[in-house]
This record gives sequence, structure tokens and C-alpha cells, in this order.
Amino acid sequence: MKVINLYILLFISVNLAFTQEENPKTGWKISDRAIIRNNQEAIFVINGNIVHKEIMEVINPKNIASLNILKNENAINTYGEIAKSGALIVTTKNISEKELNNLYELYPFITKENLQEKAYTISGAIYDCEKLEIPGATILNLNTNKSTTSDFFGKFTLEVRKGDILKIELNGYKSERIKIDSKNDLVIQLSENPNNPKIMVAKPVIYLYPTEKTEIDLQLNFKGKLLTTFPKYDKNWDVIAEPNGQIFDKKTNRYYSSLFWDGTIDFSDEHYKYDDGFIVPKEKLAEFLIEKLEHIGLNNQETNDFIQYWLPILERNKYNFIHFLVNEECDEIATLNVNPKPETTIRIYMEFYGLENRTIIKEQQLSKTERKGFTLVEWGGADFSGEMSEEDFFKINDLPKLDGITLICKRRDINDIKPLYVIDNKISSKRVFDRLNPSEIKKIETFSGKDGAALYGSDGVDGVFIITTKKTKK
Repeated sequence: MKVINLYILLFISVNLAFTQEENPKTGWKISDRAIIRNNQEAIFVINGNIVHKEIMEVINPKNIASLNILKNENAINTYGEIAKSGALIVTTKNISEKELNNLYELYPFITKENLQEKAYTISGAIYDCEKLEIPGATILNLNTNKSTTSDFFGKFTLEVRKGDILKIELNGYKSERIKIDSKNDLVIQLSENPNNPKIMVAKPVIYLYPTEKTEIDLQLNFKGKLLTTFPKYDKNWDVIAEPNGQIFDKKTNRYYSSLFWDGTIDFSDEHYKYDDGFIVPKEKLAEFLIEKLEHIGLNNQETNDFIQYWLPILERNKYNFIHFLVNEECDEIATLNVNPKPETTIRIYMEFYGLENRTIIKEQQLSKTERKGFTLVEWGGADFSGEMSEEDFFKINDLPKLDGITLICKRRDINDIKPLYVIDNKISSKRVFDRLNPSEIKKIETFSGKDGAALYGSDGVDGVFIITTKKTKK
């Protein structure tokens, strides 16, 4: 975006020096002549549509196929008097027609009062990526120029009409636009607009379990910028590890239970397109993490360490999208060179995005690693909620919003409804459930289609029965 913005700023700064000659040709017509008289800037034309210049803030430069400039008579002949200060012509690529139409609606060149619609008052709340309330944000109705600010709790009310466009902005955050299409309360998430928009890879820790007391040289090759290491990392960690996991660092002459590092990394847009993952409600996080981490191969202490660090962060969100990078997949972030080489390596990086709305996604299938011989374990994670709005996250990954949407739109034959049966945390079947003796059952939990879909994706849209037997290991 920086390169495009540079061209735009250069062009706008120069266009006021264009020769402003009257031209009798009409070109593109609009009814509001005052807008033409007051326009002193170049117009922006995206794929033939004249739009507001702020649209350039949300179009990824990678999706721009060409950018051309028309000046003076060439611009007026093509677009009329509205282009007397020039025209910036942009052609896009790799953007769907649906997404483009949405942008055209949110960034029209002209916004007028929708007098045909009845006015009403709408309420809303504004949060940041950590779901904390944002006070002092400005909410402007672009169609009426009426505005308000969010209070101490991030709440606001504003008079609107159907079809109005609201612009929400606050210094330090990316501005957002929302089109009013109902009377429902608004929940708006603002993403930070930091100077360094890199993702923080937080809390990676490395455990070492040799079969006997062993001198180990470990080199960390992080594909970003290291920030904090403990003990201090300087070209390598030169340590002596013991079978019980105790690590003696030769440089500091101290014992540690693990090696710690964190840093920032810049991912490409493609990184945030996920084929699978998990949608986990706040109430199910602890049991979800225990099940998945122990399945992958973490022991009791490592799992507890992981949950104690990440659970308070994850619980800020109503739902979490979670995707695990396991073993070789972690090489995209960092590689480890260890001498002597471990017989077993278990690496887990958890990437997550906090959600306000439920959705479904294909469930990620996780591999299991059995520990043998000298074992190295590493875990870490990254919260990319601040990288994009929830709407963008849903759009990039083509995910549906389930809140307020009925999953079953018409009455179905009861024989076609097949709930999911989960027995002792394993997906099972009604046939197995029917064979259980009632005396073997400790607890049965039932979930509706929406809640079932949030827990188990499309497999749970007909509802879920979760059965815990008395034989379950604690």
C-alpha cells in the first residue's frame, strides 16, 4: 500500500497546478453541480466506477493490475467536469465481483440523505482486537453528516436510515465503514494501525529430554526478528540437559526448565487463508486444548504450561478460530538445528483469531507423535486478530456467519435428521450409543444445531449428543 499511496499523494499535490480550462463537453453527468464546483482533487475510478478516494486504503496493492492518470482535457472528455483536476484510473485483479460491488457501495463518490427511508435510532458498541471497549471513537453518518462518539464503555447511538453508510474512526486505528441494512445493534471491531504491522509470535518454549545427561548445541533460525530470549540467545544455546528436563546453560551457569524466545514476523496474505481449523466457544477452551495438545503429544506439564499462558488471552473472545501448525509446518516460522539430533521432535504453534460471531470450518485433522529416545518439545502461538476485521477474516476464508441465521431453512423429515454422537471425546455413532448400558453412562450433554456446528463444524448441524461414561480416564 505504501507505493500506491506515494503515487496518489504525488498526483494530488501536483494536480492543483493543472490548467483549468473550461470545456463545453459534458462527459459524466451528476445532478449535484455544487460537488463539481467544490471538487479540487482528482477523481478515483475503479474498473470504470467513480468512487471515493478512501477506497484505496482497503484495496491491496497486489490486487491492482494497472494504474493510469488522465489530466486536463483527456480527463474532462472522458468523465466530464467532475474530472477537471484529473482522474486516477485503477484496474483490479483477483477480486471477486461480489467483493467489488460491496466496496462500491461502501465508498460511493456521492452520499446523499435517503429521504425515502424512515429514520430511526440505532445502537452499537466498538471494541478492539482484544474485545476491549474503545471510548472516544467518532461515528459519522456520511449520508446526513450527523456524528457521535463512543462512551467510556464503547457504546453509542445515532440516527440512521436504511442504506446509510457509517464511518468509524479513531487515531491509531484503521477506519471502518458499515452500511446500515437492518435495525439490529451494531458490533464494530477496529483494528490497530501500528507503525509495525507484524505478527507477534509469543511464548515459544523449548523442552529437552535426553535419555541421559547430554551436552546440546541448539541453534534457532527464526524467519522474523527476535525480541526476547531467556536465557540470552547469542548465536546458539550451549546447554547440558538431563532426562528429567532440567537444562543447565553454560553461559549463565543457571538451571532452567525450558528455553524461551519470542519475536515478530511478517506473513503474506496467503498465510491467513485456512482450509481447516476449529471454532471453539469460550466455555469449551480448556477441555479442547487438553484434548488436542495431549493427542499431538504434549505431556501433562507441557499442556498445563501451554494452557496457563494462552487461556486468559483466548477467553477474551466469545469464540476462537484455532489452527495448529505441527512439526514440519512450523518451519515456515522457525527452524531448529540441534546437535545431537533428537530422535523425536514435537513442535506446535497455535494461530488464532478472536471471533464475535459463530461460523463453521472443516475440522483440522491432527497427527499424533509417539515419544521415543531423546525428545525435543516446542510450543508457541500467534494472535492475528488485530491484522484484519472479522468481516475480512470471514471473507478471506469464505466462512458463513451463523448468528442470526437458521441453519435448517425448511421443515425436514425427522428421519433425515441425524445428530452427531460423541462418546468419551471420540466421534461415534447412534449404534454404539444404543449398546451402552444406562449404568455405564455418567453424563449426557445435548447441543442444538447452531451450537453443534460451532463445536464440530458441518458434522454437528443436526445437533450433538456428548456422552461421558464412567470408564473415562481422568
